[in-house]
Amino acid sequence: MMSHTATRGMRRKALAFVAVTSLVAGPATLVAVSQAGASVSPTRTLASSSTTNGEWPGVGKICESGAGGSSSVRGVGTNTIHIAVPNDASNTVVPGLEKEFVQFANAFASWCNASGGINGRHIVIDNRDAALFNAAQVTSQSCQTDFMAVGGGMALDQPSVPVREACGLGQISGYTVSDASAGATLQVNPSGINNKSVTAGWFAALAKKYPQAVKDAAMGAENEASILEPEKKYEDAAQAMGWTVKNFQIAPVSETVWAPYVQQWATAGYQAIWPSDSGNMAPWFQAMATDNYNPAFVLLGVQFYAKSTTQAMAGLHLPPVYVETGWWPLEMASQNPSTEQLLQVMHKYAKGDTVDFDDEEAAEAWLLWAKSASACGANLTVTCVLNNAAAQKNWSAGGIQAPVPQLSLSNANPQPSPCFAILQAKPSGFTYDKAITQPTQSIWNCNPKNVHTFTPQESAALASS
Repeated sequence: MMSHTATRGMRRKALAFVAVTSLVAGPATLVAVSQAGASVSPTRTLASSSTTNGEWPGVGKICESGAGGSSSVRGVGTNTIHIAVPNDASNTVVPGLEKEFVQFANAFASWCNASGGINGRHIVIDNRDAALFNAAQVTSQSCQTDFMAVGGGMALDQPSVPVREACGLGQISGYTVSDASAGATLQVNPSGINNKSVTAGWFAALAKKYPQAVKDAAMGAENEASILEPEKKYEDAAQAMGWTVKNFQIAPVSETVWAPYVQQWATAGYQAIWPSDSGNMAPWFQAMATDNYNPAFVLLGVQFYAKSTTQAMAGLHLPPVYVETGWWPLEMASQNPSTEQLLQVMHKYAKGDTVDFDDEEAAEAWLLWAKSASACGANLTVTCVLNNAAAQKNWSAGGIQAPVPQLSLSNANPQPSPCFAILQAKPSGFTYDKAITQPTQSIWNCNPKNVHTFTPQESAALASS
């Protein structure tokens, strides 16, 4: 079964699963899934800087001309490198799912190639669209012609893993879903995700802000193993960080009528809530307003960093709503040169495409790959790229993502970043909440205690649930 792996991570991946399970729930449940991300128009006026010199702020010179050269490595030609970008964009359940991965890949390749590519070899993007149900097939295609897979993801990725490993297709992933994929060989995940621990410091941050409210907390999840398991992990983490979770609500997969669930919590008067909903918050917020339910605060996972969330709040009387994130807020792009560069590249090479945190997720993978591949020189191999990537310390893609102290191969016990930030959602948009975040590094709170490692008892309970 699929599971989340760690935020930057866990709830983000639930969204992909909800897209699939919506097959049995009807089209009304699909809207929010296809709107993930906080949209920022790439057509706004940007600070001037060069986007064609092959240098990325905070990452360095990663694209430049060179001699290229003949190679016997699959997908590597004298003047080209074929890269696969896994996605599910053409599926008919949630059309366009993960399309941003391909959009950013094409934009990045154009930007990089304008400066000569990777040591003189131009990047060629191969769109490997699994349409949800063809992960093994498109991976098999990549095994014939592609050097590596970079900056992509598939909602049903488990069947791809044995195919990819058997043919030696290396990967620097945009995101992984299944446990098999998260811990696979021949892979580096730029976020350092790990199935044995989870970044969850936002629970402690809200406990400090609302010490009484978190003693009367409620959480929940939808009743599918790949959603329920990671949300139960969050329950363990929340309680370790000062919350007293008095109710854990389990709803049917892709529930759309949330009024009874909200009413249950309103009647009990729970004051700190982490909603059961993993998709569209509009019905949940409407039910809260209808019941005059006014807890101390609502805390949401990063997949709710979306225009649909702030739009759903319009005209309603709601308590403070917070969203955790591990990506630099796009509203603050001007304060981070790497994020600003991302917007510039998209503006120049992908005009008309909305920029959201999926593009940031893709960028962290592409920048890691390009830096690692460039360091290999003319002798470009999968082993060289992965070893260079796994050796990176304090990786942040120049500040696009929360820094990871040490990357590693996915099968070598990677450690997630301890860093997070809190955004407050309002009808007018998202704002960074410095007071609650209490940053220790740039905008991030990077206290090592933000990572909760599951005890043997917790792991046993999760395995038996």
